[in-house]
Amino acid sequence: MKICDETVRAAVDSGLGSVRMDAAQKQAVLAQCRPTVEVARPARRMRPLRRALALAAAFALVLCLGGGVLAAAPELQQRLAMLSEETLRLLQPVNQTSEDEGIRMEVLAALSDGQAAAVYIALRDTAGQGRIGPDTEMYTADVSGAIFTQGEVVDYDEATGTAILRLTADGNQQLAGKKITVSTTSITSGHNWNDPVDLGYTMEQVRQLTGQAPVQYIVPTKAWSATGPEMERYCDLLDTGKIATLIGWSEPLALPGVDWATVNAAGVVDGQIHIQVNQLGGMGQVNRLGFSLKDGEGKEVPCTELEMELGQEHEMGTFRNYNDLVEYVLIPPEDADPAQLTLQLETETYDHLIEGRWATTFRLEDASESLVIPCDRDMNPWRVTRVQVSPIAVTAIGSGEMTAESESAELRVFLTDGTEVPSSSASVTAGDEEIVYRCIFDKVIDLTQVAKVTLNGEELPLP
Repeated sequence: MKICDETVRAAVDSGLGSVRMDAAQKQAVLAQCRPTVEVARPARRMRPLRRALALAAAFALVLCLGGGVLAAAPELQQRLAMLSEETLRLLQPVNQTSEDEGIRMEVLAALSDGQAAAVYIALRDTAGQGRIGPDTEMYTADVSGAIFTQGEVVDYDEATGTAILRLTADGNQQLAGKKITVSTTSITSGHNWNDPVDLGYTMEQVRQLTGQAPVQYIVPTKAWSATGPEMERYCDLLDTGKIATLIGWSEPLALPGVDWATVNAAGVVDGQIHIQVNQLGGMGQVNRLGFSLKDGEGKEVPCTELEMELGQEHEMGTFRNYNDLVEYVLIPPEDADPAQLTLQLETETYDHLIEGRWATTFRLEDASESLVIPCDRDMNPWRVTRVQVSPIAVTAIGSGEMTAESESAELRVFLTDGTEVPSSSASVTAGDEEIVYRCIFDKVIDLTQVAKVTLNGEELPLP
């Protein structure tokens, strides 16, 4: 691969626009940017060409000047002022923008430990319609190459209406050192958990009004969700190989305060209340509803809840979808009196759904440093062979086969101030007899502040 001086100069001019350097300093950067090829050692996979472009060279120059990675970009440092100085020093400035539907997405900076990445993003409503708020979500956020992506607001500037989000991506392949695309097709804000609405019908009244509800029996073909204390009764239904579902009415009914969904059918079948709902698109793509029962004293009755997706599944991105026909089933306790069980509607809604296309592509820097702790822990029957702690995640890596009887891996990281590093997402990937269990932190940490790492309560020796 040939990289000429003109290419390097172009990278200097475009990548270092915010860095104030005179001509002599730029020539010093260029002198460090001569492309070189690293020859792979025998019995190891060839590593890609090391980046010899000016952006990487500028990082080295800035560090040599003692100012930190973001010292050359004071505006970026100011926008990420909510982060610690240690975090700022780790980040790779990106500064790429994508705008659609009056919403500007700016990818500010990123960091990767290899297969996981953290990306800091600014969202602003340039149309001045107030659609970006402190609970803004990139609803269909995606980082190419990741198996899981999630984001959260880490700062909100009310004066400018700008939300700063931290997007975390968990990959099943190497992300660091590669070009990645950060994108979304849907942005939401104004998230509401609404109070339950009494629908005014008891379970017995629903049975009387609908009579012998017409049903059809279907063989489950999807991984429907079911939770609650009466799971044994639901499992008994599954054992029959068929599940009763309602046959839709000719005229759907409206729900109070809901213009994005209608009731397609309702009835009581074998002591269970069934409600079939049409999701009408629009806000129905992101808004959600559910049903519950309360007793004569106004207390919610613990029920087994089943959601059966019966209609067409509509993709809303790599990690999001919705089904246009869902049947909700409530299985109350066997000793409950249907005449005392009142039906309630519960909704989760958003004020804004903006659909468009926002995407930027950039090369993610090589992996940050990590603490690698050798380990030999039997997890029955797979074994953990090492634990890796990076600024953004803790990962257990092992070999063998994970089964339902395998011991779960609980990884905890503690800092020198005695606090535990919180994490809210975890994933397990397996392939070629390698098992990777990863927990992504809720914040970027300084590895020099790591005091203790435990696996299932057992402290591991730090290197």
